[in-house]
Amino acid sequence: MLNKPTPTTLPSNPSQWLQHLQASGYSLALAELLQYRLQRSHKLPTGRRTPARGRSGNQLSKTKGRGMEFDEVRHYQAGDDIRAIDWRVTARTGQTHTKLYREEKERPVFFFVDFSPSMYFGSQLLYKSVQAAHVTANLAWRYAYRGDRVGGLVFNDSKHSEVKPMARDKGVLRLLHELVAAHQGAPQQASISGDATTFQANLQRLRQLVKTGAQVFLISDFHYLNARSIQDLRSLSAHNSVQAIILTDPLELRLPNVAATRVQAKDDDFIRDFWLGDSRTNALYQRQAGDWLQQRQDMLQQARIPSLLIDAATPLSLQREALS
Repeated sequence: MLNKPTPTTLPSNPSQWLQHLQASGYSLALAELLQYRLQRSHKLPTGRRTPARGRSGNQLSKTKGRGMEFDEVRHYQAGDDIRAIDWRVTARTGQTHTKLYREEKERPVFFFVDFSPSMYFGSQLLYKSVQAAHVTANLAWRYAYRGDRVGGLVFNDSKHSEVKPMARDKGVLRLLHELVAAHQGAPQQASISGDATTFQANLQRLRQLVKTGAQVFLISDFHYLNARSIQDLRSLSAHNSVQAIILTDPLELRLPNVAATRVQAKDDDFIRDFWLGDSRTNALYQRQAGDWLQQRQDMLQQARIPSLLIDAATPLSLQREALS
């Protein structure tokens, strides 16, 4: 298990937070991801479902016996293995004490990180893609400190990279390097409208890579999630503990409250004029955006995968409750 470095606390003020991480918000550098190595540990999030085929993993279960990692000494209780009695403590205290051990069961933690074109958007603090990398780094370091093996699959619109789960800091560092490379190597002129082919292909590859009993994090805005994905996701969640983390941006959910302004929206060959500041337009936009997001959550729920929302416009240090 890793030796934890001296923990620090990230600022909650957005501008100070960016400055502390040495982050731009739209590009991605290794230095900002390494900052999460210094953060204090919090309760780790896990999918609420237990895989159908047992629960392997780096779960530290207290077990009486020998040949396992020492955990603690406590007063002897009826039924304890007499071979585990700590005679030194017993002699010193005059009361019988027994040693407790913990058995380490290996559990890989796998990160599925989506750098599709729709992820390269952010109206305020960070691109969704950058926040996705921060979430991954935050969780990866925490699991590594617990002794788990960390790996993943990172992809953009043109290629993907695979990281075999590895223990200690090796797995985390390899994963972070792949995050930076994939983020920098994404096509600059890719169409956001695109299609779901790349997302679906990488999801199918994920199924092939992940072995039964793993902890899996799906980190994406799920822009390209559709009904065809449900079967693959359901198969994945049937044998693993899976958690979806949905990246959002405020402008995708609601229009800003401004004076009446005519604007033009363009996506590929589609152009539309509309008014900002109009209450009916704002209400319609918010309702449709909410319905779209709810559809994604419903599809994940059909696959028996719990989901949580992470805002790209809010420092991750202020969203710890969501990740707990």
